[in-house]
Amino acid sequence: MTFAKTSLLTAAALVGAVNLALAAGQSSTHAQALAQAERRVDSLAATTKGGAQQRLLLEKQRIQNLIDDLDAGKPVDPADIDRALQRSQNPGGF
Repeated sequence: MTFAKTSLLTAAALVGAVNLALAAGQSSTHAQALAQAERRVDSLAATTKGGAQQRLLLEKQRIQNLIDDLDAGKPVDPADIDRALQRSQNPGGF
């Protein structure tokens, strides 16, 4: 194998490793933000009754499902994460 081929394969392996590390870090950041959002929604649900409480508990479950998917390494649409975080900031809006 020539030096050029070896260098190219090494560079490709490094790029792949860096991309995996970045994706893992981003997934962890999203999971942390979602966990905080879940705590916020859970806290609100604890002080609410009736239909509003049920909507909050449903939202909490949606957030938990996103966290579970991220932890399992499943692909999660970033728009779903953004929507969940936004809804947790404005719980009256959903």
